[in-house]
Amino acid sequence: MATPLPLDRVTSLAVDPGARVVVRGLATTSVDGSSFDAAMQWDALSPGAVRPGGLFDLEAGGLRVVEQHPERHQYVLTSTGSAGPACLAAHAESPCLVPRLATLAHERLRTQGELASTLTGGVEVEGVLAPPPGSPGAETVSGLTLVAVLFGLALAVGLLLGWARRRARTALGRVRAAARDAMRTLRGGDPTLDRVRVQVRAMVARAKDLEAARRACAQRLRRIDRAALERRREAHARSVAPEAADTLAWLTAECSEASRLESDLSSSILGLQRIESALRVVALRVREHHGTRARVAHGDPVDVAADELHLRDEALSEADRAIAT
Repeated sequence: MATPLPLDRVTSLAVDPGARVVVRGLATTSVDGSSFDAAMQWDALSPGAVRPGGLFDLEAGGLRVVEQHPERHQYVLTSTGSAGPACLAAHAESPCLVPRLATLAHERLRTQGELASTLTGGVEVEGVLAPPPGSPGAETVSGLTLVAVLFGLALAVGLLLGWARRRARTALGRVRAAARDAMRTLRGGDPTLDRVRVQVRAMVARAKDLEAARRACAQRLRRIDRAALERRREAHARSVAPEAADTLAWLTAECSEASRLESDLSSSILGLQRIESALRVVALRVREHHGTRARVAHGDPVDVAADELHLRDEALSEADRAIAT
């Protein structure tokens, strides 16, 4: 894949020993009509005149031409094996492509920026480009990628936790939490609780149905303007038009259905609250420590200890009386 080459900075090439890169393309300036490829230039004032001195100083970049096709403006380059002096001066990896835009501009009594603004076309390279000087290295890029991945994971976890907390605060979420608590208290092999476990699951299923009904009723009610509906009904009730009575009947029916919808919404909400409360009662009623009393009916350890202390005191008193006599 070819990559366009910048003409305002040094471009390092990641070239292994003996490897080759292909540079092709042509740029033309509107200043005097001259054209330039990577290694040659064509003077518009002298048709057919070709001379060295293209857009790049290959030797200064530690590069040499191993194959050239000026008619196609294509050159095959490889490393000279020595560090390019211009690469070292620019603190760039060698080999590199060193632009000659400043020299070409000065030949035409222009600044580099002025000449660059008059160019059309460009040159591209087929090969691996090394990171430009001052750009993050492979380790830095990997580190930044890891940070971005970790940040994305943290954000996703945060969003998931926020969604879970919001879900737990809903009526159905509270029912599920109460059901989990009830099922924990129902664990064990007590066969007398088998039917209760079945009913806990049935209550959760019923709560899901009620939640679906609540959502549907609430969504429909949001689309009904009860105040406007009542105003229209009252207006038709006062109307003497022949069609007013029939329209009034339908408006009255619509108001009745809206009232029934509100009633269904309230019933679904109350049903969810009822199930939640019932599940909490299950957890409380079948708890392990049920019917705890402060005093044991027979052989209470507190009473036994008090009796033993009383007997000890009497024995000591009796012994003291015996010594005294």
